[in-house]
Amino acid sequence: MVNVRSYVRITEDKTEAWLYLCAPDDGTKYEKSEIMRYLQLKGVVAGINESHIAAMCNKQIYEREVKVASSVKGDPGREGWFEFFFNTEKPKPKINKDGTVDYRSMSLVQNVSEGDKLAVYHPAVQGTSGRDVTGAFEKANMYKELRPLTGKGIANTENPNEYYATKSGKIEYDGENKLSVVEVYEVQGGCDYANNALVEFNGDVIIHGNVEAGVTVHAGKSLTVEGVVESAMISAGGDVCLKRGMQGSGKGTISAGGNVFTEFLEYANIKAAGSIQSNVILNSRVESEDTVTLTGKKGLIAGGNVHAMMGITCQNVGNASEIKTGIHVGVLPELMEKRMEVSQEYGKLNAQLDEIVVSMARILRVRQQTGELSDQLKAHLEDLKEKKDEVYRKCMQLKKEADKLETQVMQAREAKIRISGNIYKGTIIAIDDHQMPIQKDTSFMEYSSQNGMIVGTVIVV
Repeated sequence: MVNVRSYVRITEDKTEAWLYLCAPDDGTKYEKSEIMRYLQLKGVVAGINESHIAAMCNKQIYEREVKVASSVKGDPGREGWFEFFFNTEKPKPKINKDGTVDYRSMSLVQNVSEGDKLAVYHPAVQGTSGRDVTGAFEKANMYKELRPLTGKGIANTENPNEYYATKSGKIEYDGENKLSVVEVYEVQGGCDYANNALVEFNGDVIIHGNVEAGVTVHAGKSLTVEGVVESAMISAGGDVCLKRGMQGSGKGTISAGGNVFTEFLEYANIKAAGSIQSNVILNSRVESEDTVTLTGKKGLIAGGNVHAMMGITCQNVGNASEIKTGIHVGVLPELMEKRMEVSQEYGKLNAQLDEIVVSMARILRVRQQTGELSDQLKAHLEDLKEKKDEVYRKCMQLKKEADKLETQVMQAREAKIRISGNIYKGTIIAIDDHQMPIQKDTSFMEYSSQNGMIVGTVIVV
């Protein structure tokens, strides 16, 4: 019989059990089976280390605690996941060791060939239950399988977990479960007024040469030009990458629904819904709904006007000849006017919607009082229902637009201009509707708006 001074200590979290044995009163040795029964009596039924118990009995280990049981850990399992055999990160230019940016190595289009393996799905592994030393089961982790990938130009017929390209083209992945291979329109040479004066394609376009003056190029998605762009009209629904840059002669334009990446911009007009990144911007009119970033050794803005709603970062602004250069961040007056117009239109439609609902309520009260409606009132009620649905739909569209504009305005309140090099006289710093002409050459400054005033702070390099 186990000495009455012996005890079992179970930790508070029930993950361990410790045994303290005192020598038997009759001078004999304990048997392993006897100690096992004692542990069960004390509530320890799982994760028992029988070799420790055997050693305590054989070596007569008394009057000190020995760990004799540990919780049995379950397998945590893991979520299902996709392994992709292409780069899923957004394209960005390569930064060289010397700080210059290599736009020529950048590509907006990642091509695959028919038959290429695109992705493999690794199914979820369900967790298994663990047990504490008292035998209580821990809850096992359970995982749902991810949705299969869907899209055009892919197939998983041979193995439902393996996806292959059914044609050659550009790989597109939305970051969730849509994966497609789409066609890309490629112009092997350049574009001039005699050859390829008009290039239009609903998808991605790659031009392997120069785009000369007078040419019009429209891509429904991304556009990549490997040569120099002259005074051409460029537009794209997505990103634009000019690996060499644009010499626009004051007439060249770029309109992008996404970001613009380019080596240089000179005498050009640029408008982007996304960000704009370049090494040099000279005598150009540039507008971005996001940020403008000048990279490389020069990182220069000189001449013209550059606006970025969310902020501008560059190395140098202006030049020693005091060329007039405007840089502006924050909200343009046009955006404030548009926000007001949308808000007023939304208010009018809401009032119109209220009037329709009141008219419908009157007709419904007549039906409630008389039990029926005349044909004329029935027809009028149906017209009101259709009109209500139409006005409501327009209201929701305007509300969505109003919310977007409001978000842009609020985010633009934090916009800053950061110049980590020289700022020459002739530069005009502007934030929202405030301006600050630079009266003398300075450097290493960050400008922000505080209480309606432009405040400059020295950058510590």
